[in-house]
Amino acid sequence: MPFFQSVKDYTKRHRKGLFITAAIGGGSYLLGRYATGKLRDLQEKAMTERVAKENLKRRFQQNQNDCVFTVLSLLPTLSDQILVEMNIEAAWAKLQESRKLEKKEEQLKRQLEQQQREKEEAEAAEAKTKAEEVEGEQRNENDENDEDNNTKVQTNGPLTEEKPELENSVGSLGASTATLADNEDTQSKILEGILDKKAKYLLWEEIKASSFTRTYTSIYSVTLLTLLTHIQLNLLGRFTYVWSVSVLNRSEPTIRLQHADEEPEGGFLDPQTERMFLSASWWLLHRGWRKCAERVKEAVDEVVGSVSLKRIFKYEDAEEIVTKLRQRIEYERDGTTPISFRTWMLPETDAEVQEFLLQTGFDADYLKTNDNENNNNNITLKRLLDETKDYIDSPDFFAVLQSCLDEVFAIFDHQAFGKALLPATATMDFSMAKIQEVNDDEPVNKVKKVTLANLLPAISRQAHLVIAGNEYLNAFAYIKELQAFSAMIYTQYGEEISQN
Repeated sequence: MPFFQSVKDYTKRHRKGLFITAAIGGGSYLLGRYATGKLRDLQEKAMTERVAKENLKRRFQQNQNDCVFTVLSLLPTLSDQILVEMNIEAAWAKLQESRKLEKKEEQLKRQLEQQQREKEEAEAAEAKTKAEEVEGEQRNENDENDEDNNTKVQTNGPLTEEKPELENSVGSLGASTATLADNEDTQSKILEGILDKKAKYLLWEEIKASSFTRTYTSIYSVTLLTLLTHIQLNLLGRFTYVWSVSVLNRSEPTIRLQHADEEPEGGFLDPQTERMFLSASWWLLHRGWRKCAERVKEAVDEVVGSVSLKRIFKYEDAEEIVTKLRQRIEYERDGTTPISFRTWMLPETDAEVQEFLLQTGFDADYLKTNDNENNNNNITLKRLLDETKDYIDSPDFFAVLQSCLDEVFAIFDHQAFGKALLPATATMDFSMAKIQEVNDDEPVNKVKKVTLANLLPAISRQAHLVIAGNEYLNAFAYIKELQAFSAMIYTQYGEEISQN
């Protein structure tokens, strides 16, 4: 008992201190629990945000890869039309065939001339032999005469015989000329297809105009197709991402995508509407590129039409031609107002929308139906097309287009002009550079000069490379402006979030 009494007395004496100690200890414990909870919440929030950002980044990157594969799948449709309707190879083949026939004609002429020379030599030898025989007979007859008469006969005899020999030579020459004329007539009949100078000139002019027109049309068409595909797929990717987030907000265990047999929910597109929206690229693939080709042809006729095929080009001259063509194509006559590419990329009127729907396998009267489901899909499709047009009309689109065209035309300059006009050291990798002895008598970099006619094969060949989707299409993957533009479209949730 004394122990408990002492404890009780100690508590009474120090109850204030004990109370303060207990308050501090309890407060510390509660504060620790609160701090631990807050720290756990912050960690979970940071982890959630990190997972969400990684998910968004993964989806966005996958969306950009889908854009590349989609463009690759559409390029054959574009190439089947451009390369067939602008068939420069047929003109080249016709020109080459004419050259082959000309070489064959020259060979035949040389053979005929050789045969004619051999015939003339044989006839001359035969005439000479006959003349010698006649001269020998005359000498034998005149041996019986006196020395003076013999000398006179020997002097006059050959002179009197020169006339028939000359007549024989003239006759053989006339016969040879007639034979040669007959051979030439036969040769002209056999070697049909040889072009005259006027036909060659017109064919070369056609090749010159078509080479620039086809290559520039291919470059602009592929670039616009790439931008249109990025806009379409990033718009659809935005809908899909917002819908997946809305599913997670409803405590779904995982992110799932909607199947074709499921009912559409708020913020997600109907599969039919999605397919119709993606089919809008048909307009550029079948109608828009023709409008592009018409404008390119006008620019080529204006800028390149007056340039002679024999004009000597330096690299600076080629760059000047490229710059003038781009200025004429991308801007109005004033040189400062950009043209609208929207009519090349998307249909403008309801009739044009119905046309591309019909051509892509959808019901042409789809937009005219009044039932609720089709009416909602109609509104959604129009809204998607209008939003796409808004992006195309924006200043950001033109800035991105300029960046893409700058990159593509840089490759075109290198492939078509750089290899032919720049010195070899200018196109070498700097890692391959070596210390070399410099001779003051010789220039280090010799400027190359080539005629326009010799540059045309490389120019026309670029259309195949552009549509093949090799180096040109790979260049779009490294354009930062295009990536930023796609990210801007992908992350503008706006109305989709409000719907959820």
